[in-house]
Formats: sequence, structure tokens, C-alpha cells
Amino acid sequence: MGIKKTFNNLKYRAGMGNCSEYIDLIHDVVDNQSTPAQEEYLRRHLKLCLKCLDELNLEKELKKAIQLKLVNQEVPAGLAESIKNKIQKSSS
Repeated sequence: MGIKKTFNNLKYRAGMGNCSEYIDLIHDVVDNQSTPAQEEYLRRHLKLCLKCLDELNLEKELKKAIQLKLVNQEVPAGLAESIKNKIQKSSS
């Protein structure tokens, strides 16, 4: 293993990777799609990076806001029937 690869491995193990490499992982953690090892990997980075910590908190708050909006949204009466009728008309 070369010095550059060894350095990169140490950097990532310490949570010092480039922030752009953590964005997808932040989304996976917020959506509960990550493994415990990935969460630990991100947690190490968050100890060193306020920018990614802010991004994680923003994503969590955004998810909560969307969930609240969806739960409290009333569906207009007859909407389902209207959609079914439009689908039938477009397919015939």
C-alpha cells in the first residue's frame, strides 16, 4: 500500500474526509438507510466539522417538517375517484 493510500485510509478512519463525501451518508442516516458502521464513520467526521453537523440537523428538521405537513394534510372528498376517472379516460 502506498503512502498516499495509507494517508487517505487514516484520514477517513479519523473522520477527516472531504465534506462532499459525507453528504450522501447524511441523507442515508436521516432516512434510516445506514449501517451502524456508517453512522460511526459519520459521527467521527461530525466531531470535527460544524458544516456537516449543520447539514445533518437541517436535513433532520426538514424531514420532520415534511412528515408533519403530510400527516396533517386533509385529502379533498372525491379526489381518489377523480384520479381513477382521469386514469381510465387517459388509458382508453
